[in-house]
Amino acid sequence: MNVSIFIMKEGDGKNLQRLLSSLEENDLSNISEIFYSGLKDDISNSEFSREIIPLGIESSNKAFLKNLAVEKSKGDYVLWLSSNSVLEDTTIEEMMEVLEENNFSPDIVYPNEVVIQEGEEIIRNFEDLYEKEFLLLHTLSVEDNLPEFSVLLKKETIKNLGGFDEEFEDFDFYKFIYENIGNIKLKQSDLSFVEYHITEDFIDTSYRSKAIRETINKYDWQTQIFPYLSWKENEKSSLATAYTFIGDRLVRYHDFLNASEFYRKALMTFHNKISLLSLINAYTNMGMFDNAKALLSKEQGLTEEEIKSISERIENIEKLVQSLENSVKNGKTGEVLVASNDIIQFYQGAPIYNLFGVIYYLMGELETAFKFFYKATIINPLEEDILRNLIDVSKQIGKEDTVKKLINRIVPQTEKVAKE
Repeated sequence: MNVSIFIMKEGDGKNLQRLLSSLEENDLSNISEIFYSGLKDDISNSEFSREIIPLGIESSNKAFLKNLAVEKSKGDYVLWLSSNSVLEDTTIEEMMEVLEENNFSPDIVYPNEVVIQEGEEIIRNFEDLYEKEFLLLHTLSVEDNLPEFSVLLKKETIKNLGGFDEEFEDFDFYKFIYENIGNIKLKQSDLSFVEYHITEDFIDTSYRSKAIRETINKYDWQTQIFPYLSWKENEKSSLATAYTFIGDRLVRYHDFLNASEFYRKALMTFHNKISLLSLINAYTNMGMFDNAKALLSKEQGLTEEEIKSISERIENIEKLVQSLENSVKNGKTGEVLVASNDIIQFYQGAPIYNLFGVIYYLMGELETAFKFFYKATIINPLEEDILRNLIDVSKQIGKEDTVKKLINRIVPQTEKVAKE
């Protein structure tokens, strides 16, 4: 059983040598070749004992690079690595043992993971999902249950299933899992722990949101995604629970617009306080304060105490936003930035991200401004001022096409409850 290694250059690739040093400690006897997506200059001074084939590709589209890896590799499997990965000295050996011990030839072999960001370690000890792959659908959070890098991919299976969807460039691996959950076998290399160092602080969560929305259209809700709900005993209550669960998952990705649609459907199906409070929260984060306050009534099932508490919080948020906007207009941007951590801890809605975008725009830091406007748009693409700000900056830095694709990803779509 031969394996090809494909190393994706991530960021500036400054951690590449650390990865190569860890590879050098592994048994590479089953490795047929090693590809590197970046430039030859990146590895010119490396003393690595094996030949590394540089491809000179500056693309950050992971799906494109994975498809290229499958196309170019000679091995039966591709070991997909990031230049920010670090292997233990027995990682490859342990993964090869998993392949040799399982006659069914798993389609994907994955290790446990230690995520390191700004010196903080998060240990992710995963579950072996062999013959339990559909459990991933029940969570609708596949990224919490599988690592993205340091996975072995069976080349034949990837090809037969059509490869990775290049539209989902930042979430391609997990989209592939969702799309093919009934046709792949996942196997854990349970003794392996691989380090992954996060160096990028901006994640485009719109890919994740769209993946969820497409996934719920593909599978039967009652038998495949939410089989443990009491559909026969109380269909309306179960459907409202499913709608609310989906909304909650979209909120994790800051897609409050689509989440609000599911919360509304939940309320129309089976009125309940949980969905109502979630909808109020969604409107508040979108900056649609009047819409949120319009739901605060006894008729909606809220107590006087709840109405008072929620109303006060919304009003405090409105006052904060207005105060910050006045500070920026009066040239006090420095004071706002100093208090940014406290501000975001209190409220992370679209108006705040838009405001920080304005501040960085005034400071001439257009790339940073773009990121803040981008996130504000994910939260509330209906707000014209936010969208206008994003489009204006995108024109100045040549990212108009990026904005167009974003808008297409977050446009609401119609889901179906069950496959016909």
